[in-house]
Amino acid sequence: MIDLLHTNPNKLANALGYGRAQTIYDIINGKAAPSYDFFKRFLASGYAAFIDLKWLISGEGSPIIEETYYQSDLPIVKGEMSREEANQKLEEIKRRKYSQQQNAEYSAISQSSNVLISHLETRLNEKDTQIGHLHEEIGRLKERIAQLEREKNISGVSFQSIPQRETVDSL
Repeated sequence: MIDLLHTNPNKLANALGYGRAQTIYDIINGKAAPSYDFFKRFLASGYAAFIDLKWLISGEGSPIIEETYYQSDLPIVKGEMSREEANQKLEEIKRRKYSQQQNAEYSAISQSSNVLISHLETRLNEKDTQIGHLHEEIGRLKERIAQLEREKNISGVSFQSIPQRETVDSL
């Protein structure tokens, strides 16, 4: 971190608000681990804009916050890169972040679309099931109508085939 910030233990201790640099030297030499107080002071310092706290704590990821690091004059101090190279690196970082944002937005839209498509497919399956039940009901009703018509025709035939009695009035 000291190298990345182009500083030294004394300047770092001063920036973190320590009266002496002994705490920083103890951490560097492995005599002490960074304490809660150290991280609290680090976060309150201007260095927190350049060094990733997750990296500082765990060693995972990139040690620098690229956008602020390359936007500053820090990499230029020791001639590590020219202002043009720093600006080029910053533009590359901005393009990558913009691309990541677009991918995240597309992913969110895609997930929303997938949820909507899944919901619509479920509703279509439910409707298909309902239509199938309605077709079955229509088939049963058609059969019942045909049965009733047959019974009506049989009743009509039966009624006509029975000889009528003559009534007293007709005689």
